[in-house]
Amino acid sequence: MGLCGEGHVVERDSRFKVFALKNRQPGRIRSRFRTLQCIVSADVLIIDEISMLSAKLFEQLGAICSIKDPSRLFGGIQIIVSGDFFQLAPVPNKEYKDEGAMCFTSPLFEKVLPHKVVLTEVVRQDNECFIKAIHEVSKGTVSPETISFIKKLERPFPVGPDSSVVLFANNDLVNIYNRREILKCPGQIREFVSEDSGDIRVLIKSNAPPRLWLKEGCPVILIRNLSKTLVNGLQGKVVDFEEGCPVVHFPSISCTTKLEKVSFTVFNPDKNMTIATRVQVPLKLAYAITIHKAQGMTLDR
Repeated sequence: MGLCGEGHVVERDSRFKVFALKNRQPGRIRSRFRTLQCIVSADVLIIDEISMLSAKLFEQLGAICSIKDPSRLFGGIQIIVSGDFFQLAPVPNKEYKDEGAMCFTSPLFEKVLPHKVVLTEVVRQDNECFIKAIHEVSKGTVSPETISFIKKLERPFPVGPDSSVVLFANNDLVNIYNRREILKCPGQIREFVSEDSGDIRVLIKSNAPPRLWLKEGCPVILIRNLSKTLVNGLQGKVVDFEEGCPVVHFPSISCTTKLEKVSFTVFNPDKNMTIATRVQVPLKLAYAITIHKAQGMTLDR
């Protein structure tokens, strides 16, 4: 999300002590020192999809960046943001007492971003009817002409291996659809049950499901960054099972790999500690996904 200079050396001054005292684990201290190095050496911070950043998170980001220079907004780092506020809104987070207000409602937004550029030329498509439809739908003012245009695009969904990914507004609808679709498919269901610990009540919103159903041939999506190429949001297909683990082929990176269970944690900012852990295979079924998850992805269908 930011552009940080390389080769800079940061003195281990009082700013680092703030990071170190809160958590005395050596690994955490080293990680936070590297974060501090990036902040202090950064000249420019670029934030894409700004509509998904809440007002509270925007203000917290400003406070963190002020470590570089407390006398200046965002520590004197140049801020460049891009996005469309007619698109996805921030997701509320009760654990962090974040109501999900749009970032431009924060007084800090106007102070930090006095210069605004509105891009009006559409370069991704040239069909005037389609462009008109996109603008009207995004603003919620759909004309009869646009409704007629959209209805003309209706066609049956393809079925089988090349079936379309269905988009829903929330995870409940996605889970219902995915469970229904996997029951339709031939083959034996393999169930992967998570290993939960800590305050398991907060795990209800964990991205990792408590019970994961998979079959050979079912579409899946990766829900954790595992390496530079195996990243969150990567689409794949289960091709086998080895030693109790699913083997997934990811066509976009030409990779087939066995996926073992990993830890998903819930951090409590008030207690400054991890309060719950779920160990689960980092996959979800992908017959359907949420609109938020699809944002920025390239879907063939």
